[in-house]
Amino acid sequence: MNKINHKHKRIKWHIWLRDLAVICAFVFAVNAWQSRHMLDVASRVEVDTQSLVALDGQTSHLIKPDKPTMIYFFAPWCKVCSLSIGNLEYLDPEKLNIVRVALDYSNIEAVQYFANKHTISSQILLGHQGLKQQFKIQGYPTYYILDDQQKILAKSNGYSTVLGLKLRQIFSG
Repeated sequence: MNKINHKHKRIKWHIWLRDLAVICAFVFAVNAWQSRHMLDVASRVEVDTQSLVALDGQTSHLIKPDKPTMIYFFAPWCKVCSLSIGNLEYLDPEKLNIVRVALDYSNIEAVQYFANKHTISSQILLGHQGLKQQFKIQGYPTYYILDDQQKILAKSNGYSTVLGLKLRQIFSG
């Protein structure tokens, strides 16, 4: 009887591992399909001289030179952005600069409403169509992690969990 239980537990463990591998492969395949039109990892994007105006009226650069930068592109009307923007608060700002960029907004009030609704106290930059084209943004939210040399370390499109964001932070830093 004991041998049967041990064998049954071992079979259950293998089934769990198999199912986990299938789920991971599925998530990887969906992410690869969603990001197929994005800029390539290891490519460079010229943004060092670009400054954008923020909601507070200040100007800010997209890339900070001291550590990797995650640029989170969102649209205030995007439901997935509403679900995911709060996950950025769990990232370590000591290890990663986090830049929030609004695109495809109808007016500044729509971006301000979005920021207030989600209690975003961090700076939100107001993007433009040229930036959208430069980063090949085709859906929201879109994430890019760039190093201080403007080389793309990671990319993603769509919802990302806190764990997913932290893993990108770890593997890109």
